[in-house]
Amino acid sequence: MKLSQLLATKKVVASGFAAIAGLSAYSRGTEEVVLSSLAPSILAEQGVTEYYALELPRGTVYNTSEEIIAADPDVRRYTIQPVANVSDLDVVIVSRHAGTVALLQDRYPGAQVLDSVTPNQIAGKHVVGTLPPHLITAAGAYTAVTIRGFDYAKDGDLAGQELAARIVIADKPLRVVEIN
Repeated sequence: MKLSQLLATKKVVASGFAAIAGLSAYSRGTEEVVLSSLAPSILAEQGVTEYYALELPRGTVYNTSEEIIAADPDVRRYTIQPVANVSDLDVVIVSRHAGTVALLQDRYPGAQVLDSVTPNQIAGKHVVGTLPPHLITAAGAYTAVTIRGFDYAKDGDLAGQELAARIVIADKPLRVVEIN
């Protein structure tokens, strides 16, 4: 589905990056749905079990809602499910940020580290890091890693004590499943 279709047919409650959050004002439907760039763990903490996410190529940056609307990207629908046990799954750390990798290796010693992934590399594994939802769906379980209050324009490349103080590793692994 294209973003334009979602906005035309649903009452979109958008959250996450400012340009995405602003999309709510452009929705015209009556059935309320969530569209977000927030990590699935944050959405789950908010009580969200189903949501839409934009499908964006890596490195895509939009500064305004209008830029997103003009691009009219695809949106995918997902459900968030709890995962009871991850002890039998291999752990894979996914991050391109050296400071984050170092902190995660302390918590998950011996875990394989990947800075770029394909669905096959993470299939059935417990992924710890940051991934878009369409890749999370390949994982057996996913533990999101976020930075509290992160704003790239102000924060740039956090490191050291500041990174350690602001990194958030989700308490509970989860599973994200695409709804067709």
